[in-house]
Amino acid sequence: MVAYAQNPTQSKGYTLSIDRPTVPTGLVIVGGLPQVAVTAIGTADNLHSFDLQIRSNPGTLHATANFAGARVGKNDVPVRVSNADPNITLVAPSSIPVTLDELGSTTQTVSIERVHALPPGYHEQVSATTITPPTVKVDGPKSQFAGIEAVVQVDLDGLQAPVTATPTVVIRDAKTKKPVPQMTATPAQVSVKLVIQADAMTVPKPVGWTLTGQPATGYRVSNVQIAPLEVQATGLQNTLAGLVLLATDPVDVTGAKADVIKTVTIRPPVGVDVNQKTAQVHVFISPAPGVSPSPGP
Repeated sequence: MVAYAQNPTQSKGYTLSIDRPTVPTGLVIVGGLPQVAVTAIGTADNLHSFDLQIRSNPGTLHATANFAGARVGKNDVPVRVSNADPNITLVAPSSIPVTLDELGSTTQTVSIERVHALPPGYHEQVSATTITPPTVKVDGPKSQFAGIEAVVQVDLDGLQAPVTATPTVVIRDAKTKKPVPQMTATPAQVSVKLVIQADAMTVPKPVGWTLTGQPATGYRVSNVQIAPLEVQATGLQNTLAGLVLLATDPVDVTGAKADVIKTVTIRPPVGVDVNQKTAQVHVFISPAPGVSPSPGP
């Protein structure tokens, strides 16, 4: 004999999350809630209609848990699965295992986890980095406070200038680096300011000279020499790129009838250092052609 059913009885499994769990005041769930495995049984036609209904309205099939009487530690919490379709039979567990702990608070210093690296030629001035506020209040299971850390992530990729970010604070296990469930930070975000600068570089730069006054009547400046002609200047690339000549103190040749030789100070701009602080300027003074020099004293 061959038995054939045109509309046989079938079954289908569903996995449900607990709908809006409410735990007793002062307690908190540790490790999250397990999902509820449910089996729906009905004729093929009814089960097909039931499945379509759930797909269009997931709230049709939902599970709730009754935490009344739950205490700190492991609990078997009663579960109820609701179903409005009388043509479907549901098979579901009567309870789920849940661990509860006292809800506590602690304060954690926020640290920065830098993701990726700065572009070549740039660095972070770490001493100028700020986090505001520097600490956050952490609420969660008391038993989980040991070994946690409050971290914000900042992506350094492509940064070439100071930046301010407001990343979300993550509470995680300091060893495993995994987020700790049921932990919340207040405030949820902090302000992070990073000072990003171009790396200092050293290049040769010429040394300039300046004269003031005029030689005595009948005399002229025939030549000027400075030693050294250039020095090594160290500073940021942008600053050095616009620096054509290093200035020095002026040399006064007022009334000069003979060469003036003077040691002058090199004056680099702010943010630039030089490997030599002074230079010697030799101003050659000679009689002016076709002009009678003034008599000496």
